[in-house]
Amino acid sequence: MKKLIVFLSGLIMLALAGAAVYLTGAIFDAGRAQVIKPYFFQPNNLSERRPGVPLTAADMGDAEFLELLVRKYITEYFYAAPDPENIAQRTSGNSVLARMSSADVFNNWNQTVAQDIQELADDKSMRTARVIDKIFKPSGSDYWVVNYELTTWTKPNDFNVLPIVNRGTMYMKIVYEPRMRTTPDINVLHDYLEAGGDPAAVFQFNVIEIQGIE
Repeated sequence: MKKLIVFLSGLIMLALAGAAVYLTGAIFDAGRAQVIKPYFFQPNNLSERRPGVPLTAADMGDAEFLELLVRKYITEYFYAAPDPENIAQRTSGNSVLARMSSADVFNNWNQTVAQDIQELADDKSMRTARVIDKIFKPSGSDYWVVNYELTTWTKPNDFNVLPIVNRGTMYMKIVYEPRMRTTPDINVLHDYLEAGGDPAAVFQFNVIEIQGIE
């Protein structure tokens, strides 16, 4: 009788062990059914706007480097953020736009476009700006032709309101040399960059005249 009880107990333990193994396997399979999708930092769907191996100015070429600086200038000239403090910083004499412009160009911007940006900021609107074609200088002309596009969202957090898209042309007279500024000295430029200054402002690029904005 004792042996029978031991035998039955063994069968029960074996059955319990089998059930535990089955239950554990079921839970494990359920866990494996979960899908993990990795995402990598990618600021844009276009491959040309993803981070890549940094290029030197020589690798890039003078024309391409100039175009990058013009694109940066157009962004700084037109973009609007829903933050009054943003435009307050940009209108200061130490801003990126001020460093990339002659005094006359920057003062004119302060009296015209900056006022529009201030109104957009006060209304909590947002505007982006981009160059839409290759820049070019017509034969015999002193002005670069820059076609740009502005996209403005007038209602914050309301996806039912479509943005307003405007296109225009700017004629820019530019003084440019493919190298860094020599004044102030290199130590001043180094400190400026270490403090978080925009690298676009340390190159020999200056917009000395804007003939008109269409």
